[in-house]
Amino acid sequence: MRITRHLFLLLGFMCLSLPGRSQDAFFSQFYANRLYLNPAWAGIGNEKRAFLNYRNQYPGIGSIFKTYTVSYDENIEALHGGVGFSLSNDIQGSGAISQLSFSAMYSYLFKAGRFLSLAGGLQASGISRSVNASGFLFGDQYDPSSGAPIQGNGLEHFGNISKIFPDFSTGIAAFYKNSYAGVSMFHLLKPYQTESSLPESRLSRKFTLFAGTYIPVYEKRLGKEVLQLNPNIIYIQQKNLSQLVYGLETLYKEKYVSGIWIRQNLGLKYSAIIFSIGLAIENIRLRYSYDAQFSKPSVQLPRLGSHEISMIIAFGEDKKNKHKAIKCPKI
Repeated sequence: MRITRHLFLLLGFMCLSLPGRSQDAFFSQFYANRLYLNPAWAGIGNEKRAFLNYRNQYPGIGSIFKTYTVSYDENIEALHGGVGFSLSNDIQGSGAISQLSFSAMYSYLFKAGRFLSLAGGLQASGISRSVNASGFLFGDQYDPSSGAPIQGNGLEHFGNISKIFPDFSTGIAAFYKNSYAGVSMFHLLKPYQTESSLPESRLSRKFTLFAGTYIPVYEKRLGKEVLQLNPNIIYIQQKNLSQLVYGLETLYKEKYVSGIWIRQNLGLKYSAIIFSIGLAIENIRLRYSYDAQFSKPSVQLPRLGSHEISMIIAFGEDKKNKHKAIKCPKI
């Protein structure tokens, strides 16, 4: 277990320093963390919302990959769109590598037709990325007789290496009746993550494409929806790493949700099956998901799962909002 843990610490350090290898943290509950997916989602709908998200990846090796986000958005009629704010903390190696970011978003929303609405969003972020080099231990720093780490690993004098830099992103989204789609581009200026000015130290752009729809299965009188199917597809690419995620969810009385997704990591050649369940209780929406990892025998990736929990708090509807008919995921 100790060897496995420090192996992942070393891999994380390499991801920070090697050219083009850094990748953003990802979530399985895309629409429960919609501002992380696309800044054009800020203020979509007629609710004020707060989002809380937590992901624990590969807990089987000691829960050393954790990501937290807290975000808020609302529609402001005077601005012809919405605003959003997000605070995210991605922790790797039990704190050996961390990235703290704060983002502010604005989206402009307008009706392009009777059933068609379009939104364009901009995002400005401040990111603090740090590495605690003194926490790294390597194989030759253990006493072979006792297995205990040798005091003074040679890296403690480096302390905490950090870099603060700005970042900018953009996105667009479209809503037509019960369907929605969008595209976003993150890290537009490819900011430098380290003090080095070499091109290899720049953060690669991330491209995201998504689409989904609601299919009514059973309705009561007056068009009240009871049972709906919600298929979705999402594609994410950053440098040479890419993911294709697709799945189907069922929504019952807009209160209970369950779904199954498949994630294919095209660059690393492994995949995951994602199971999720959710419940809406008045203005609180809760969801849990579990990722079961799979890989080809030639890849030798440990079959380790990931847990994710989200909570959305809605602060009520603005009945005067003329865009309230927009159909988008709420749970």
